[in-house]
Order: sequence, then structure tokens, then C-alpha cells
Amino acid sequence: MKLLYFISFLFFLSIYGQNYTIQWYNTDNGLPQNSIKDIVKDKYGFIWLSMEGRIVRYDGSNFVQYRNFAFKNLSFGDFFGSIQKDRITIFNASEKDLLLISQRKPGAVSSGQVTGPEGTANQKVYKQLVKNNVTVRFVSYIDSYFVKLNTGTYYFENNGITYTDNKSKKNTELPLKFSRSKLRRLFIHGDYAFAADIENKKILQLYQGKYSYISAPPIYTDPETKIYWQQITGQVFMINHGKIYRSVFSDGKLKLTYLLEYRDIDKEISGAMFYDEILRKLYIGSSINGLKILSLSDFSVSRKNLPYQDEVCYAAIPYGGNSVLTQEGIRYFQHTSERVFPAAQSYDKRYTLEDDVGNLVYRENNSIHIRYKNTGFTKYDSIAFKNKEIDGLYKSGGLYMASLVSGKASSLCIFKNDQFKDIEKIIPCKDNVDAVLRYNQDLLYLGTSGGIYVYSLAGNRIVKMIGKGLPVKQIIRTKDGNVWFTTYNRGFYWIKGQKTIRVPSDKNDFLANAHSLLEDKKSNLWISSNNGLFKVNKNVLLQYMKAPKGSITYYRYTKNQGLLNNEFNGSANPCTHVLEDGSFVFPSMEGFVFFDPEKVGTYYPATEDIYLERAKIKGKMIQLKDKIFLECGYKNAEVYIDIPYYSDLENIYLQAKLDNEDRPWVNIKSDKTFRLGNLDPGTYHLLVRFLSSKSGTFVYKTIPVEVEAYFYQTLLFKILLAGICIFIVLVIVQMRTNFLRLKNKALKNILVHKDKELLDTNNKLKNESDYQKKLVESISHDITTPVKFIALLSQELNQTLDLRTQKKYFDSIYKTSEQLYKFTLSLKEYTELYKQENRAGEEYSVYDLIETKRLLFEEIAGQKNTFIYNFCDHQLKTSVNKNILLAVFHNIIDNAVKNTLEGEITITSAFTQSHMEISISDTGNGMSDEQRNYYSGLFKEKENKQMIFKNYGLGLHMVVQLLMKIHSEMTIHQNTPKGTIIKILIKI
Repeated sequence: MKLLYFISFLFFLSIYGQNYTIQWYNTDNGLPQNSIKDIVKDKYGFIWLSMEGRIVRYDGSNFVQYRNFAFKNLSFGDFFGSIQKDRITIFNASEKDLLLISQRKPGAVSSGQVTGPEGTANQKVYKQLVKNNVTVRFVSYIDSYFVKLNTGTYYFENNGITYTDNKSKKNTELPLKFSRSKLRRLFIHGDYAFAADIENKKILQLYQGKYSYISAPPIYTDPETKIYWQQITGQVFMINHGKIYRSVFSDGKLKLTYLLEYRDIDKEISGAMFYDEILRKLYIGSSINGLKILSLSDFSVSRKNLPYQDEVCYAAIPYGGNSVLTQEGIRYFQHTSERVFPAAQSYDKRYTLEDDVGNLVYRENNSIHIRYKNTGFTKYDSIAFKNKEIDGLYKSGGLYMASLVSGKASSLCIFKNDQFKDIEKIIPCKDNVDAVLRYNQDLLYLGTSGGIYVYSLAGNRIVKMIGKGLPVKQIIRTKDGNVWFTTYNRGFYWIKGQKTIRVPSDKNDFLANAHSLLEDKKSNLWISSNNGLFKVNKNVLLQYMKAPKGSITYYRYTKNQGLLNNEFNGSANPCTHVLEDGSFVFPSMEGFVFFDPEKVGTYYPATEDIYLERAKIKGKMIQLKDKIFLECGYKNAEVYIDIPYYSDLENIYLQAKLDNEDRPWVNIKSDKTFRLGNLDPGTYHLLVRFLSSKSGTFVYKTIPVEVEAYFYQTLLFKILLAGICIFIVLVIVQMRTNFLRLKNKALKNILVHKDKELLDTNNKLKNESDYQKKLVESISHDITTPVKFIALLSQELNQTLDLRTQKKYFDSIYKTSEQLYKFTLSLKEYTELYKQENRAGEEYSVYDLIETKRLLFEEIAGQKNTFIYNFCDHQLKTSVNKNILLAVFHNIIDNAVKNTLEGEITITSAFTQSHMEISISDTGNGMSDEQRNYYSGLFKEKENKQMIFKNYGLGLHMVVQLLMKIHSEMTIHQNTPKGTIIKILIKI
């Protein structure tokens, strides 16, 4: 074991902490191709990469490729031109096609507008040098290589140098030999050209056609040094055994500035390099390995790098002005670490302090160890407390304290001195004490899992409770006297007037688990957490908490800025340090983080460094001008926010929203894309904002968004539709009004008509009563003749004894009675003639109808020696109501029989296209002219409301009404020499 300690003591850790971080892009993570020919940064801040088959623009987050050029050869070479004039040009490999990068996008131009890097003149082949690197090739078919400067042009040909002045056009041959192999050592600073002379260890300087030799640091003339020079950026790098230097020329001297050591650069074929001085990033483009970005870090992480030991760091003490010392005996410098005294690996690293004489005091194995400085910390004493567990060890305001736990009881012991033997005071506590701060001579702030107890030393009691229920982690007082405390996942607080005010958290709420803080000379607070290191101005923070307005923006440092691990540690005492050289030290899960707060930069885009020029609509990339136009029916649109920013995008709070949306700002992710979903037609404004300075000032950018409407979504259509709807409503109202008005009028007419009808009905009922009376009389009249005939025959039968005569009378009585019986069977229909339909469903023979009545009156007529003849057409048929015609024929034949003696009655038929004519003629007494005129006149007054019965007989009046019902007529004529002819015209 002693041998192990001895070996550990002799072990010296000289490993330098990483002072840069590497981002490597290739085809696996965003780069479209691994071969990079050249790198340049334009005046707007975008970085351009020359590649095979495309040109790529990089903005710090995304790569945008341009390759849709009408070139046969898309293999591009080196950039040249002028960055300041916004004219970056590049030829393809054939040097026939030219691209001009201007206004942040490339475009094809005529090669005649720019002098190409290669040409022929005076039977010589010329090629311009615009870059020098390890991959450049100087081929034999090129007769002359030249470099163009502001004052003139140098031609390297025939193992010599010729200078041509731009103004005078005078050619000057320099009296020295210059072989083509020396071109590999050529580089330019402004109007000065230099070439390293390895043999003589000097530098050849060319200026306005004159040459001289100057001295320079030996790296310039070291054969192992590789030179990289790019004319368009004016940057020169010296690379020696993996160490990269930046060359500058000032005050007539060449000087080197060390950047970093990147040993792998010797293994890679580097085709392009670019160094961003402001952001301190070195871009290395490889022809096979893609793009590597080496970011020089403002942070140094110091580790012990011992085998089988973790790098988790907690408490330490400042030691020697520029380092910290842990209880494990490891001294951590900014870039290295070394063992000061032998000690085994410790798993209890949370409590360490320095006593009044510089001894190291810490907790170990439930004991307090005191390592003595005057022995090189090799000797130590241990102090234990019987039946008590040491929970914490503190030093504040000249007091040495320890929190002890016995069972469930907790207490804070205050010792008389730094020997930790004599206890001056014991303060019983309800909860375990995790942090202690002596606020003044009387008050102690005791941070526990249930809040901060304010203890009065003079009063020997707890006088107040601050932040009840909050699990306190650290209590810190800044130089202005303000007291802050952090908690376990409950936020970060400021104590004002012994009341707690929660400090606004960051947008990701990482500060909910803040650890500790330090204040720099510019009043900035540096706050460690479980996920990064945060920076915020204390005065801005206090002003916000006094009068909240706007929002608090934090600047967060992570692995992207050089940390090895984003997780810091804080449940220790002490866990932050300010060294004599001004460095801040924070413990983390990967060692101690050293940094000078005065040198750690914060990077923000310039106010004008935001461009809304590209959008993808319906899968097609569109260049925007002054607005975004979305056609009707679009589904989704992506607006690209082009902003060259090469640090952590979250630190500038890039956000966007539509101005007429009542919604919060949308955080823009690393793709820098804002998506427009289905928007209603109309005009909007897309607002984009970002943080442009550490003062919290936001810069806003606006672009109109016009969403085209379908014709049915336009305002004009809606107005027209509304007008049509209003018109339809008015028309409906008007129609309804007219309908109601007409209905009201109709109702009035109905009432009038009903009154009139009631009056007519009353008259009709009266007439109907008269008619029924007359009808009964007519029926009685119609059956009177047969009955009277039967009665007369019966009387004759009673008076005669002749059997033959009796038989004759009996036969007549039988036939007449039979016909009379048949007639009486139809009396029901006879009385309902006016209620029946005018036409029947089927046709019947007119002859048969006449024959029925002829048989009824045949015997009666026979007694008068009158003959009835039925000469109607047997084929003549009709569908007129049978009962109506029977009643008509009955009355007319009855009248003919009554008025004819010893004569004849002839019934005939005729047929026309519109009427069927039935003629009944007799040779009887006939009618007077008055009677014929009367009955004929009845048919001329077809709208008679009343039938005025004269004493001409009821039968013919009924015949007239029945014929009018079936829309037929009757004419009466005088028969020659005597009698009457009645013609019935039945309408077909």
C-alpha cells in the first residue's frame, strides 16, 4: 500500500485540458458530400463550401445546397473575387462556366465578365494562383503561374519572377532565380508576397516589383511546416506537427499567433481552411472526410486522468493563486493537474475547507481530517464524534461549524476555533442542515430541507423562517450584500427583506436545479446547474424582479462552447472559487471548469443578419421578394429563416409567429423553419424576432403573408352572397305578404261567396222542395197512365162475359202490369237522377233502351189503336247515364201516347260527329206555338237559378233539366199533317 502511495505521489499529470471542441459534418449528419474544395465567408456572414457537383451554404445550423445549374461540368474549384464588393466567383473544373455568389445566392454568369484563372497569351499558358495548400499541383504544361495584387501582378516563369505594374503596365524582371518548387512556400499578406527560403532560413519578400529578405520565426522556414494561403480571405496558416498558427504581417514583421493543436490534420488531406476571428472557429475542409469545425473554447476543463478513478469533482480550496486543491491530494490547474500528497480515492468529496493557517480540513469516514500545510499535507489528525454522524462541514464569517446527526435528531455545532475540539454552541434543528451563511455578527442562515432558519447567536434561538418548505442547496451572498439561495429542483431565489422572491427560470427550466453562482466584475452572475452554465446580468435581474416587464434572457454555455459535460455539481461546500488570477472555478462531473469571466464571450447576430428569402410551398423551393404569396388550396408552407449564427441557437431566443394570431411566440428549432398550416384567406404578417445583444434587446423582422381565396371566399363574393340572401329573404317576405294578402282577399271572397251560396242554397232548398213536390207529381203522373189503363181494363173485364175478350183483357193487364212493375223498380234511381254521374262506365245499346219504354206503353197505345215503332239503329251505343235517358224517353213517349189516337208513334235515330239525335214523332194532337217556344227557350237560359214551372206539364220540365245536366238539348217541331216531332240531341 505504501508503494502505491509513493507511485501515486510521483505521478505527475501533464495532460492538457481540451481547449477546443470539434464538430464533424459529413454525409451522415447533414453534409451532402464529403469532398470540400474551398471555404469562404461572404459579407453577410454565410459560409460557402465548394464541392463536387454543388455549392453549399452554411449558416451555423443547416446546409443549403445549390446544384441546379445548366453546366455540363459541376465540379467546382477555388473561390476568388472580392468579399467586400459582394462578388465571390468560382469556376468549374473546365474553367468555362462561372458562378457569381452575390446577395446570398449563386447564379451563373458569362465567363467573359470575369478574367478566368487560366488562359493563353503569347503562345504561353497562364494560370492564376488564388490559393496555396498541400493539395495544389504545379503541372508542367502551365508556362506561367501568376498572382494578382492591388498594385500589380507577379508572374513566376522560366525559373524567375516578372512584375507588371497595374498603372504603368511596365514589366520588371527581378534579378533572382525562383524555381517552381518554391511556389509551395508562397503566401500573400495584402500587397506583400512572401516565399519561405528553407535553405537560407529566410523569407523572400516581394513588394511593388522589389525584393528583399527578412527574418521570421523559425516555423516559417521549417521544412516540416505546411503553408495554407487563400487570397480571397487573406488568411495564412502555418501547420507544424499538428500545431496550427495564424500568420500576420504588421510593422514590417511576420508574426505567428498560436491557435490550437490538431494532430489529425497531418493525417487528413486538407483542401481548405478558414478561421473566424470573432467566433474563434477554425473550419477545415477535407477532400475525403467532410467538414470539421474546431471551436476554440473559453473554458478549460482540468482532470486528474488517473486509471480506474472517476473525474467527478465537488469541494476544493483555492491553492497557489491559480489552482484548487482537493482532499484527494490533486492540484488542478487550468490545463493540467498534479498530485500534491498521496491519498486514496475518496468517495466523500462534498465538504472541504481551509483553516486560518492554510491547513486542509475535510470530512472523511465520519471524521474530520486536518492535513497540515507545513508538512506538505502528508500528516493529518482525525476528530470523531461518538454516536454521531458528521453530515456537513462549514466555514462562514470566521465560524467553524459541523452538522451532526444522531438518530432522527439533527444539530449544528459551532466550534470555538479551527481545531474542531471545543464546542461553543449546539443549535438543535428540526431538519438536517445543508448550507450555512453568517449573515452578520448575530444572525446565522441555516439552510435545511424545509427552508432557511434564521438563528440569533445573541438570543440563542430561531427568530424567523425563510422559504418554508423549500429544500435549500446553497446560500450565497454577492458583493452588493444580496443573498441568494438555490434548491433541489425547486428553483433559484433572492432574499429581499427576509422574504423569498423566485428568480425567473430559463425557457427550458434548467435553473430549477441550479447549484451555485459567482459574480464577476461587470455584475454578471454565473450560475451552474445540472444542464449547463448560465450567465445573466445581476442588475437586469434585480430590476425585473422589482418591476417585471418583458422577459429575462439567459446565455447558456454547454459542451458546444468547450465543456466536457453539461452537468455541474453543487451539493457541496464550497462549490465555487474565485482565484487570485481572476479565474472562476466550478466543479462538474468531468473535472473542474476554469475560465476567465472577462474573456468568455457572448455571441449575438447583428441586427441586420436575418433574411426571409426562401420558402417551400407545395414541395417547391421559392425565392421570396417582398411577401409570401400562398395560392388557394395550399396545404402547408415552410418559411426558412436565414440567419448566420454559429453559436448555440437557443441563446438568441429565435422565435416567430403570425401577428394576428392570439398565440404565444413559437421557438424556432435548429432547422430555422416556421411552418404555415392551413390559414384562412386574407393578409397576415409573419413576425420573427431574436436577441441581438446581452442587454435583452430583441430585433424584429416582418414579411407580409397573403393567402389567396377561392372565389367563394372573397369579400366581394361574401357581400354578394349576403346581398342575395337578403334579397331572397325580402322576396320570401314579400311573397309571403302577398300570399297572405291574397289569402285574406280570397277568404273575404269566400265569405262573400259563401254568403251568396248560402242564399242560393236557401233558394235552391226552397226550389228543391217545390221540385220534389212537382217530381212526386211527375212520378204520379207517369204511373197514372198505366194504372188508369189497368183500372179501365179491369172494369171492362168485369162487364164482359166473352171468354175470348176476357183473355184479351187479362193479357193486356198482365203485360201492362209487368212493365209497370219494371218501372217501379227504377223509381229509386228515378228520384236520384241529379246525384248521379253524367256518364256510365260502359256503353249500352240505344235501341234496347227505347225498346224497354216501347214495351211499357205498347198495350196502352194499342187500346187507342196507336202503334209505336222503334226504328233506332241497333249498332248505336252510348255511355250517357242510362237512368237519365230512361226518364227522358219515358216522359216523351208517355206524352206521345196520351195525345195520339188511332195514329202512330215513330222513334228513329241519327248520328253526327258531335251529337247523337233521337227523334220521337207522333200523329197526335200536337203542341201549340206558345208551348214549343216556351220549352225551346228554356235551353237558351242555361244559367237560370230557378226553374219556373208553367202549367204545361211537369214531365217536359224535368226532361229539360235532365238534358241540361248531360249537356244535351231538345228541339220541338210540328209534324205534318198533324202531331209533334221532338228531337233529342245527345252530346257525344
